[in-house]
Amino acid sequence: MTILDPEPRAMLSAITDIALIETGDQRAREHWQEMQLRNLVSHVTQRSAFWRARIGGRKASDIDLVSLPMLTRQDLRTQVASEGPLLRPGDGLAAQAHATSGSSGIPVRFFYSEFNGRYNSIRSLAQFFLEGRDLSLNRTQVKTVDAGMKDGICVETQSSWIGPLGSLFKSGRNKEIKHVTLGREDCRKLVHELRKDDVGYLVAPPRIIDVISRSFDLGVLKAANTAIWIQRGENADPKLVEAFADLGIPVRANYSSEEVGTIGAECSKCPGYYHVATSNVIVEVVDRRFEIDGLTLGRVLVTHLHSYATPFIRYDLGDLACLGAKCPCGHTGPTIYNLQGRASGVIKHRDGRLSAFHIRGQHLAALADFAEYRMRQTALDKIVVELGGRSELDADEVTAIATFLRERSGPEFDIEVKACKQIDWGQSRKRPGFRCEV
Repeated sequence: MTILDPEPRAMLSAITDIALIETGDQRAREHWQEMQLRNLVSHVTQRSAFWRARIGGRKASDIDLVSLPMLTRQDLRTQVASEGPLLRPGDGLAAQAHATSGSSGIPVRFFYSEFNGRYNSIRSLAQFFLEGRDLSLNRTQVKTVDAGMKDGICVETQSSWIGPLGSLFKSGRNKEIKHVTLGREDCRKLVHELRKDDVGYLVAPPRIIDVISRSFDLGVLKAANTAIWIQRGENADPKLVEAFADLGIPVRANYSSEEVGTIGAECSKCPGYYHVATSNVIVEVVDRRFEIDGLTLGRVLVTHLHSYATPFIRYDLGDLACLGAKCPCGHTGPTIYNLQGRASGVIKHRDGRLSAFHIRGQHLAALADFAEYRMRQTALDKIVVELGGRSELDADEVTAIATFLRERSGPEFDIEVKACKQIDWGQSRKRPGFRCEV
């Protein structure tokens, strides 16, 4: 009774497995995770002196996850530098070198397996099945690249975006729009490209949408038949989400990291709640002592159940959030909420308080003309603002921006506004509008 080719059969089977793990019986899910964790711990104790020292002489079956120490970025650097990948040629799973985007500072190197790459691709597609989304719509991705192209935009298209399943299901086209920077002219080209075809599922970081909103009415996205905006890479300003709600365009966010892939997907019924991708990770929230705008948050730790090349066990992502046993929508699985993203994405005050700092480029663009911007808290009482594409700023522009930001950060901050022809983003592939360096 075999009719499917091996590739679509394998992908469809994997999507079914993901759905069963993440939405099925809780006891079955917890048992499956326990077995995966036991396998991972056995692997690392056999092949890593670094991990044997952390685990001690305990057997994998005797280990309680919370008894293990947290894995910091510095710990990760030490393990990778001293041992490299823990997969060997005879394992049949090639390991490749990779690195984080560097959004929280210096990029961190690590290794991942071929399986990790396949899982991330399939888990992304599985979300459309889990939510019953229409596969026949187009998918349009907008990405920032650092090398391989000059200023401007580059467009690549494919006839389908669902891979091997394209032989089974009707699929829309895939369009990938790449850019280096988005000055006024490149932004115009981007919008022109978005208007050419139905957008369908728009996959883009909030920063790109913010750039578009400076020069264009976001109604252009509605006119281009944008079905859903899927955020990537950073949290969107709530005002930007409200603007999409006014247009009748739903907004979804995926919570992921370079190191472990998908961590959670935002609930389609309860915005701000993320169903944990339990087929991939175990999530903990510890050290709940962080107060941000009246919310008590803890540090997010993830254990990547498939991290056999570079192990991530109780890895501190540097994010702040809360964790619940279920979602208000009725989903009976671990759910992340009050997600604030990187601790480096909030302002630190001298009295120990933390506060969110949502500033849109559109706000700054109303006060000065620029191609790109970056804000950094460099001390407990100082924020530096860089405006790219400018050789100089007049006194009125500097005063207006400093006043605007001081009203939102607090009167104790010295706001330094600098003009620069091009912002030096260093090794970071992500380009966050704000980062706390204190």
